[in-house]
Amino acid sequence: MENFLYNLKMKYNKFVFRLLNQTKTPARQFRVKIETKCLVLSPYIGSETLGLGGLIAQYPKNFEVLALTNGSSVLKNLSRIESINTKKEQFYNVMKHARVKGYKIFDINSGELKNEYKKIAKIDISEADFIFIPNPFDSNPDTIALIEHFKKILKVKEHKKTLQILMYESDCPLSYIDYFADITNISSTKKQMLDIYYNNDEKLISGIIGLNRFRAIKQNAGYCEGFAGFFVQDFLKLPLL
Repeated sequence: MENFLYNLKMKYNKFVFRLLNQTKTPARQFRVKIETKCLVLSPYIGSETLGLGGLIAQYPKNFEVLALTNGSSVLKNLSRIESINTKKEQFYNVMKHARVKGYKIFDINSGELKNEYKKIAKIDISEADFIFIPNPFDSNPDTIALIEHFKKILKVKEHKKTLQILMYESDCPLSYIDYFADITNISSTKKQMLDIYYNNDEKLISGIIGLNRFRAIKQNAGYCEGFAGFFVQDFLKLPLL
């Protein structure tokens, strides 16, 4: 019964989210200045690269990447400990390959993020100019838990008045985008990052790169990543969850 109500809530929220955002202005290019501070909240190891690996690799000194679960049940052919160790190694290799300044994996097992608000509430958001979160349409339970926790955090923790929340595409495309990042010159780096995570899944990699190619069509570019943006007050009003 609990799972049924949870799935029903997700379907309702998807409908409302689309309804509230039927009319949007054309997407504009996302720009990062020297002093810009970006925080990425990833519900699972790899989500950050699927959604904005190119942007992260373009501006590694401006990004802090937090993987909120440890990959304990991601690799089905391995034990829990082996899966954790493998996914951690992949994450560290990807971050080093992209030359990211700050990154961390939380010691939370896959699928258990909903029970770990206290750990997530310790995240410092006070200096961030932009916080990237996954598309709430994703059916991943850790994505839904992340967004539920994040809305609570925004209500109680100090943050900049100008903070913007940018949703990225990982498990599911966005129904619209407000911002695009031209990653044409670094698309090969993003593919290399994806190869570290998913070297045996060419279908997934080609699909992600294909989505980036699709996002670039209207922008007169080769490859782009897309984002939906909100100021905090608008984000909190959305009846997502």
